[in-house]
Amino acid sequence: MERAQSLMKEIAALENEIRTLESDLKGMNATRETSLVDAEGFPRADIDVAGIREIRRSLICKQNDLKALMSQIEQSLISLHQGAQDKGVPEPKPATMRRPFARIGKVEINSPASEAGLLAGDKVVAYGQANAGNHNKLRLLVEETSSNIDKPIDVVVERVVDGQPQAVELKLIPRRKWGGDGLLGCFILPL
Repeated sequence: MERAQSLMKEIAALENEIRTLESDLKGMNATRETSLVDAEGFPRADIDVAGIREIRRSLICKQNDLKALMSQIEQSLISLHQGAQDKGVPEPKPATMRRPFARIGKVEINSPASEAGLLAGDKVVAYGQANAGNHNKLRLLVEETSSNIDKPIDVVVERVVDGQPQAVELKLIPRRKWGGDGLLGCFILPL
């Protein structure tokens, strides 16, 4: 878990460096695609060709570093979720034909949503008493959450596993002091 958080910080720093370099390019009246030669094939005299090439080289290196970090965080998260499955997080079951009504957005690390096994992209089929027919523009989810602080809520999500939708039953326990904002640590968006 700590490894994933460390990688996330490195990614954020690298993305800031990339934005700075792109801003520097823009300040030189150039982009990543700006031609550095004129129509006759000679270096352009109206721009700093050497400076632009150096920034482009740095951008390429930073992009490659970012891809490597993304790959490392992907492996770290796979290991983390594999460990969660080994500790008893339920296996997906074939999806029942209940209709999803919401989608899970970003899930914060170490949050109640993360600990329950929710993943970004999961589609909510049932959330306590809420379902596609009665959620009232997700208001019932808010009521279920606020009235069940420190108590488990039965949640059923539809998750695509190996290209097939699967129903996954989870127990989500909303709580206040988990180290982040909100009671769940995730965004729930209407479909």
